[in-house]
Amino acid sequence: MKGRIYDKLCAIDDSGRASALASEPTVFCAQCGAEAHDPSSVCEPVDIKSRK
Repeated sequence: MKGRIYDKLCAIDDSGRASALASEPTVFCAQCGAEAHDPSSVCEPVDIKSRK
């Protein structure tokens, strides 16, 4: 179901909703690099502090 708040960032087609999920990021996706606040919003979450 595209566009639902529980979808992964890479599947969301609503830029406003994607922005809301990406505000104050704490993780990034190891596959596509998308940043998100909630680890469940990306496919392969990696702590953003580990990025160098």
